[in-house]
Amino acid sequence: MYSKNTGSIFVSYILLTLMMASGCDRDRSAMNSSEPQEGDTSVLNSPEPQERETMHIDGRHIYSAAGERVVLRGVNEMFVWSSDPSGEWVMEEIAKTGANSVRIVTTTDYDASDLDAAIENAIQNGMVPMPECHSATGRWDDLQDCVDYWLRPDFVDVINKHEKWVLLNIANEAGDGNVTEEQFMEGYTSAIDQIRDTGIRVPLVIDGTAWGQEYKILLDSWEALNNHDSENAIIVSAHTYWAGSEEERKDHYRYIIDKVTEDEIPFIIGEGPTPSAWDCTPSPYEWAMDQLQEAEIGWLAWSWGLVRNGDCNDPVRYDMTEGGIYGEWKTEFGRLVVADHPGSIQNTSRRPCSIPNAGQNCVVALSQSH
Repeated sequence: MYSKNTGSIFVSYILLTLMMASGCDRDRSAMNSSEPQEGDTSVLNSPEPQERETMHIDGRHIYSAAGERVVLRGVNEMFVWSSDPSGEWVMEEIAKTGANSVRIVTTTDYDASDLDAAIENAIQNGMVPMPECHSATGRWDDLQDCVDYWLRPDFVDVINKHEKWVLLNIANEAGDGNVTEEQFMEGYTSAIDQIRDTGIRVPLVIDGTAWGQEYKILLDSWEALNNHDSENAIIVSAHTYWAGSEEERKDHYRYIIDKVTEDEIPFIIGEGPTPSAWDCTPSPYEWAMDQLQEAEIGWLAWSWGLVRNGDCNDPVRYDMTEGGIYGEWKTEFGRLVVADHPGSIQNTSRRPCSIPNAGQNCVVALSQSH
């Protein structure tokens, strides 16, 4: 039976239904909008990385231009003294390890054309190239010689040509154990300024003094050096030739790992973990590989072996291979650090997916992994 009251109720019901439908449409429209809604954290938790032109640092980690985190795992090779100075064939042998990086040893006598080719061969084999200047090793007064080397127009052109992938190690182990923190800061702030003034924008790697073994001044100075750098792209690096008891050697690693992880310092082991100290006594490199893997700290072992290293002999020889050939292990250290230990290069290295020949287990940028 229809009445005036029944009609009013019916009309009210129709109006309410239409309002609710309109509200739902607006809600669905908001959900489909590209604009983040109040309380929506998905955009914050999965940022879209901006494509850059060089590698960069964020917190204590190194990232590719595409935004892929790269924990360095690689080797050193002395290309400047090599029968294959441009890495035409030996880069392919190194790449068989699965390494994602290679430290290219140069001196001020190394030709820009060889560096150009060595960098290109590293990249085409899936490895981030890190050229370094060996001409100031242990000599603080020669730091400027290495800086001048990178300031040469032909070398600036090479670095800028490959800037998407290059990490530039200013000088290998410049200075002995007598370099003060004040001298260290003065020398490297000047070096940073001079290199940046050429237009080079790639991350700069700075070694510790005392033949690479000093790390306290290095770590304490990082923030000031990075703030001084116009690109805010400073990575610090130590070399693991520490002597002493096994526990004392482990304490060096422990201090570094604690400091780096707590203070968010972009740090790598540029030479190491080494099988021995500077005095050729055995070091706990297998233990160190496990610790560095857990802490996600990069390292590059010394050295591949096409150029023989004469510092120590068996069983603590530094050479990994016989003649630079993958699988022709010169030492147990070579076999373990490259392939057979759980923390080896082959078992832990992951290449950024945007580099050529990245392989199946490559690292994608954060937003691409969701």
